[in-house]
Amino acid sequence: MTSIMSSDILEDLPIKWIDFPCSAENQWICEANKIVMDFGGVFHSIFLRWAVTINGLHVATERYNGEEWLKGDKAFSVFGIRNAVDGTGPKLGAVRIWQADMAAKIHESSIPMLSAWAFCNMYSCLEEFIFKIFRSYLDANPLEICKGPEFSGHRKAHRERLESEEKKNCWTSLWSERLEAWHRKKLYDGLEKVFNNFINKTGLKIPSGYKGEYDYTDIGKTLGGIALIRNCFIHGASTVPQELEDFCRDYKGLFFSFKAGDKFQITINDLATLEYFTDTFTQTLNTSLLELACPEIAELKP
Repeated sequence: MTSIMSSDILEDLPIKWIDFPCSAENQWICEANKIVMDFGGVFHSIFLRWAVTINGLHVATERYNGEEWLKGDKAFSVFGIRNAVDGTGPKLGAVRIWQADMAAKIHESSIPMLSAWAFCNMYSCLEEFIFKIFRSYLDANPLEICKGPEFSGHRKAHRERLESEEKKNCWTSLWSERLEAWHRKKLYDGLEKVFNNFINKTGLKIPSGYKGEYDYTDIGKTLGGIALIRNCFIHGASTVPQELEDFCRDYKGLFFSFKAGDKFQITINDLATLEYFTDTFTQTLNTSLLELACPEIAELKP
């Protein structure tokens, strides 16, 4: 992470993250940027943990298909808890025993399932991330979601929050309830719509260095496609829908390559594509937040 105050900032060197100061009225930008940098590491860590776990299944498949196990009459046991036959209560013991060839097949057949659940895990993290950066903006601009006659009490409490400790606590309680209610409702909107709403409210722009090649609406569509992949798995889709193939045909589909009518299956390549997206997505947001907080930075770029 490089500080914007560092003399290295303008050097032609690869920079992963840029930390920077914000004015008092733009403090939410620094809060959002901290979330961006933190989650950039979280996404990568989650991917690595799932990748090594999936690799373990490949290693196990090779091992149990190996000569030592196939010719050594070895068996693979899965232990669990069952009631003892002698009536002495639950005990730990083998609940399934497989010979080497079957153990190899079971490990190999588990790889797609693990890739799919890893994808869902990263998607959940992506959802949490987008709501966190949105909430950082709303905490600084609460009246954005306190409009209309039904929230007149909230606006009054906000105006009076500095008059006394009691009124401050009243506002804090009302705001917490309002923010949670907003969050619960927006969960049904989908990531693409929530992210586009965040961009519209904050005025965040794609980094100037991208020279108009694409904007955050395009990134929103990628988020929508990622959500579609996740939903296909969660809802038990057996074949790839046309909508998913259409998403993959566009450049917004990145390296996803689902074909309509094919068996729906999430692979390690799809997981790697999602991790690639989160890596570039967070770095792009980092630069955008920098330019939002320090507009003069954009003018320094060639």
